[in-house]
Amino acid sequence: MGRVTTYGRTSDDVLRWPDDPAARQALETYLEALPPDSQDVLSALDAQGLDFTGANLSGLELLGALLIEATLNGVSLIGTDLGGAWLNGAALRGANLSYANLRKAQGRQFDAQGASFSGAVIDRAEFEEADFRQADFSKARFGRSSLYGVDLRDANLRECAFGHDVRSTSLVNTRIAGCHVEGAAGTVSGPADVGAQDSQLLDGAQLQQWFAERGAPLVEVRQ
Repeated sequence: MGRVTTYGRTSDDVLRWPDDPAARQALETYLEALPPDSQDVLSALDAQGLDFTGANLSGLELLGALLIEATLNGVSLIGTDLGGAWLNGAALRGANLSYANLRKAQGRQFDAQGASFSGAVIDRAEFEEADFRQADFSKARFGRSSLYGVDLRDANLRECAFGHDVRSTSLVNTRIAGCHVEGAAGTVSGPADVGAQDSQLLDGAQLQQWFAERGAPLVEVRQ
């Protein structure tokens, strides 16, 4: 399943419901409230603290979803609209968010270890102290996102695009040791932490050289 331009807005569009009855009820209530004659979202999915284990929510319209402390480990969200979603404290280990829309999404201290964001649109998102170790961001578009203090160690950033409209992707205090960055391009701002264990902050020409030595000479570091 690749990029989508329209999103599922009815119960019939749910590929697999969550195992937990409370999560299913919240999703059903949200979908029933979506207006059938427009693309508007009158109220966001309120899924705070709910468990979506077993669900396949690929391709759904979940604009602005409140996923604070929700459990989505292993959940499929391929091509899902999560623009403006709130992810504080959420569990997304091994989830598949390939080609998802995460524009303007926000979240701090959530766990997305080993999750896939391949081809996702992450422009203007604000993530803080999130755990993205070993996650797949290949060909993702970060745009003007802020990744303050997030852990990207050993993540796949191959062919991803940083920066947008002369604005850079903020990698301030972002841990990037072991990242695969071949073919990545665009503009970033630091300092980023390249230390595998102990902190080692690089910025400016040194950070740009770090990217170039790892197959990403088209990454420009702006100060």
